[in-house]
Amino acid sequence: MIIKILIALAAAFGLFWTFKTKKLFPAIITLGLIAGIIMVLIRFISIQTPGLYVYMFFTAVAFLYGIIIKEKNIRERITICLMSAFIFAYWLWVLNHWHGNTILAPVIVLLAAVFGILSKAKLKNELGFLVILAVDAIAIIIEYWMSAN
Repeated sequence: MIIKILIALAAAFGLFWTFKTKKLFPAIITLGLIAGIIMVLIRFISIQTPGLYVYMFFTAVAFLYGIIIKEKNIRERITICLMSAFIFAYWLWVLNHWHGNTILAPVIVLLAAVFGILSKAKLKNELGFLVILAVDAIAIIIEYWMSAN
């Protein structure tokens, strides 16, 4: 239950930040991630998996945004690309029931977020969807920690 609350709060922050910055492409990514989160959090089994696909699609769009955007320097683009690529990889692993280093992907997402903070990356417009990705990684780690105890 606490994990759903964390993710819902991240989605609410992303929505707030989208209306605050009013940048089109980051807003599309953020709203797509929020739509996927809402679909997953609703209890109907028939829309949870498509919700995860929507979430993964917009995570892939965030990765492409990190590659395509030319106004950002290399540190900012690396932060966006690493965070989105490894969250996408984690959910791809989970959906396909592949075994392996699934805990490694959320840790790398958080390390990329720390890298962005320490390198003073200017990601004001992208903060909405980057917070969602970081909180998703934190929720994954908390879920693994709770299942281990």
